[in-house]
Amino acid sequence: MKATLNDTPAAQLVAKASETTEVTDARGRVITLKKPGVLAQYRLVEILGDTAKNEVYMGMVLPLIFVTAIDGDLVTLSRKSEVEALIQRLDEHGILAVADAVTKNYGKPDAEADKATLKN
Repeated sequence: MKATLNDTPAAQLVAKASETTEVTDARGRVITLKKPGVLAQYRLVEILGDTAKNEVYMGMVLPLIFVTAIDGDLVTLSRKSEVEALIQRLDEHGILAVADAVTKNYGKPDAEADKATLKN
């Protein structure tokens, strides 16, 4: 069996990072999720400003950076008003679906495991 570029650990990590997950909330909306890069977390802190100091708020908002689309409509978060609009748009049903799907499909980031995979 010939090895291809796609068989390398780095290529596997890249492929996994580009995968999306779809979840349907209680209202029937299809929410598309994708694991964001670490830069997305830094950008979130920047756009939230002083609000990012509130750990409870950050814990509630962080899963929202996984949302890339709702019913096919792309979602971008580049201003605090867009974060708040997404919260309002998702409402309790969407936020619950997103939080559950993020935990189930992505778990907690494990940078050490990613580094170990790249070394192999």
